[in-house]
Amino acid sequence: MSQKRDRGRPSLSARSSTHSLTSTASSTTVIGSSITLLCLVYGEPPSSYFKIKVGNNDDTDNLKELIKKKNEPDFDKFALRKLKLWVVDLPFNSANLGDSNVNIANVLQGQEFLSPNKISDIFTIQPNEANIHIIVELPTSYAPAAGENVNKILARLNSINKDVKDIKSMQQQSEQQISIVNASDWNKNQVFYGLDNIEAVNLSIEHLGLNKNNIVMVNAFSWDERNDRAQHDRYIPYLNQILRIGTYQTLAIFDPTSNADFLMTDAGIYLPLRLAGTTDAVVVDRFSVTAMFSDCHIRIVFELKKKVEYKDRYQALAELITSDLRSNYTVLTVLTDLNDVWVFFWFEQKKVKTLSLPRDIAVALINNNMKLADQENTAKENNQNKESEEGASTKGQESFPKKQKLKHIVTSNVSSDIASIEDFFDTMTEKEIFKYKIKRVLTQFFSRPIFSELNNH
Repeated sequence: MSQKRDRGRPSLSARSSTHSLTSTASSTTVIGSSITLLCLVYGEPPSSYFKIKVGNNDDTDNLKELIKKKNEPDFDKFALRKLKLWVVDLPFNSANLGDSNVNIANVLQGQEFLSPNKISDIFTIQPNEANIHIIVELPTSYAPAAGENVNKILARLNSINKDVKDIKSMQQQSEQQISIVNASDWNKNQVFYGLDNIEAVNLSIEHLGLNKNNIVMVNAFSWDERNDRAQHDRYIPYLNQILRIGTYQTLAIFDPTSNADFLMTDAGIYLPLRLAGTTDAVVVDRFSVTAMFSDCHIRIVFELKKKVEYKDRYQALAELITSDLRSNYTVLTVLTDLNDVWVFFWFEQKKVKTLSLPRDIAVALINNNMKLADQENTAKENNQNKESEEGASTKGQESFPKKQKLKHIVTSNVSSDIASIEDFFDTMTEKEIFKYKIKRVLTQFFSRPIFSELNNH
């Protein structure tokens, strides 16, 4: 900042004005052999002020020496003559006081303290102790904060990089098969992501976005004596039939059972343990099958069981997490025996929500989600936006459930209420504490705008 004024002793009018600043203060203490001045570095917040006790007969250079010494080592990198001092009389709540772009002379009514003036020439009484008296302007070439901040950022990045490697290493040592995920495994993920407790909902047909015309009778699937996954040659055609897959231009039901690592998680920043495994069937974008990237285009996951048991919920929840992390879309997971049990899971509002429906309504709900996904894909393929004819036909229609991506829940949860978990550090293992802390660091790190692209992959 350049604010030119005549060098040398201030004019009488300038000195009178300066005297006015100090003499009208609420304090009328007669100045003695020394005086205490409240100083603030230009551009810093008022809370960063510091006090300097200076002699009555000291001059500008003496005051600069005291200020520089008070701010060691920050002020070590420039010559004393580079400091510029401005006399002000400003309350701490003054507008623009901490603004690094404000004009000190014109806006803050500052008067440059020039040699050979002495302290007693400017301050004839002790000024108001509740105000800032001196603004210290540093040389424009001096920018220690920038360099220091760069070094701090680099050190932080190095630290985060090491922590990411450590947590990846820990994941490799704690790999878990999705098919045997249990309540304890789920609780670790829930704490890691700061998710609230699972919420079961019970909604009417209307709240599901359906009407009675959408609901048709669906025959139950008949399992044979083989294990459930071995019957993919029968249940895939069954799903194609009841979901009327031929009516959708852009969707397909894909059989991932031949790929044992279809839903494996390999990103160190995402989970407290590495999950590996596959599922029974998925609804994906049709083109992704031939492109061999169907895992990136999952819309609905089916975990099928001859008989659904209580423990199977955790397998479905693990598949919800892993498919969500791999897919570009929000994901709906369905745990079903293809008969009377149809349980849905999805992410919404910092939690997993779940809903159980009878077979006919469940199939109608799945079909409604597929219809809207197909319309979305068709609009994209025609290079149309939401205001296009295809998009306009679905305007006002929202699929139920209103699903969210897990990463969006996490990055919106930087100051989350899971901080209270720190109250339980004394009951947690070192590894659990480490994972929690790394999760908090990475959540804040990847929520920064500069890393938005990373959050989209």
